[in-house]
Amino acid sequence: MLVLKNVSDIKLVTFIMGAWFVLLCLVAILTNGTGDTGDSVQHYLFSKYAFKHPELFLDHWAKPIFVLLSAPFAQLGFIGMKIFNCLIAVLTGYFTYRTAKLLRIRYSLLALVFLFFAPLYFLLIFSGLTEPLFALVLILGIYLILLDKPMFAALVISLLPFVRSEGLIILGVVAFYFIVKHSYKYLPVLLSGHILYGIAGFIYYQDLLWTVNKIPYASMSSPYGSGDWYDFFIKMNYTVGIPLYLLLVLGIGFILITLFTGKIKNNESTYQQELILIYGSFAAVFVAHSIFWYFGIFNSMGLKRVLIAIMPLMAIIALNGYNLITHEKLTKPKMVNYALKFILAAYVIVFPFTPNPAAVNWKKDLSLGADQDIINKIASLVKEDFADYKLYYSHPYISMALDLDHFDKTLHEDLISYNKGVDIPNESLIIWDNWFSVVENGVALENLKSNQQLKEIDRYETKENGRLIKIVVLKSESEVD
Repeated sequence: MLVLKNVSDIKLVTFIMGAWFVLLCLVAILTNGTGDTGDSVQHYLFSKYAFKHPELFLDHWAKPIFVLLSAPFAQLGFIGMKIFNCLIAVLTGYFTYRTAKLLRIRYSLLALVFLFFAPLYFLLIFSGLTEPLFALVLILGIYLILLDKPMFAALVISLLPFVRSEGLIILGVVAFYFIVKHSYKYLPVLLSGHILYGIAGFIYYQDLLWTVNKIPYASMSSPYGSGDWYDFFIKMNYTVGIPLYLLLVLGIGFILITLFTGKIKNNESTYQQELILIYGSFAAVFVAHSIFWYFGIFNSMGLKRVLIAIMPLMAIIALNGYNLITHEKLTKPKMVNYALKFILAAYVIVFPFTPNPAAVNWKKDLSLGADQDIINKIASLVKEDFADYKLYYSHPYISMALDLDHFDKTLHEDLISYNKGVDIPNESLIIWDNWFSVVENGVALENLKSNQQLKEIDRYETKENGRLIKIVVLKSESEVD
């Protein structure tokens, strides 16, 4: 009977996931947003042009596994990139549910609800960002461990650093787990990803250790500054929303109670797996990002979206919180208990779509940003009057708006080239913006204005969420009539 029930549950979840995938794809197709105007677009460009520039499959910032898997979808345009993340999200939901089942957590199906109705997770599905894929590979690796397939699990988890750099943190957690379980023979397998990509990239980099030596975040400083130690505790609310945040805190309280009272649920082995792999991985990533941001190291920007990488773990922890607060011993009679269960689940579902600071704003969050609207106007100008010009710019969306090969240096170079003293040739156009050009490439508008070779031909200014957006177009003085 248990086997039949499990088969029935899997069929139900498969149906739900199929329907959810169709719905997500419709949203992806009917909206024109890109998730954000920077990294999301940049990742798309790496994936789109990887077949034309094979070295992009080995770019450490772009993340080789992400580029490898997303490149075929990116050939369909940014909509293809969003559909890729829709597929990734659905698979993540399935393995989050299966992991909760293997951990014998009641109401495992709610793990799907807690995952998909975390406001920021829902939004990042419609982006080209790497967090959703990291979440999938992470939960798949943990699922394989619970399924008693440690060799396959170690192989999968060894690839995590090539999806996002937080994978190095997870490698440490899983290595600790194998040591605790005396499964020492699997420790070398955790290096498989580095060995595989070290060999694959040797011809290009002439360095077997390029996977370590080329880490883009290996810096004890950050151009983005630093923040308070508690910032991520605040940002968590804007990531998962109030109801899930409360359930997450209860879920953490649940594990602390069982840890210190010695009242272990289920069996000791399962409890140990949950404690180290679910709670340990969550804590390791959360604490690490808090430290990075507080000390302003490893190029941390203190972005709340990094927490989406561990969203499946948070969904499972929140499920423990849900089961704790709705336990039959705490809420009586039964009708009150049923009502509480329903209200909590319903609140999680409706919260992202009700007026609140963490809510999903369909028009703003799933549409192009103000800077992208400006760039689309500039793109029309470039196509009409400057089609043969070489372009210098830092904003990645310009390449997308112009459908221009971002990595062809005969067509485009980053503005950082200007800072390196490269002469701007005739028939060149510079498109300067007050974020990417300044923060990423270190080029101030005053430097360009002081260059007698260049002359401003257009300027755009607007505000979005209280932030000034300024984009200035300049061209070679010798080309001015």
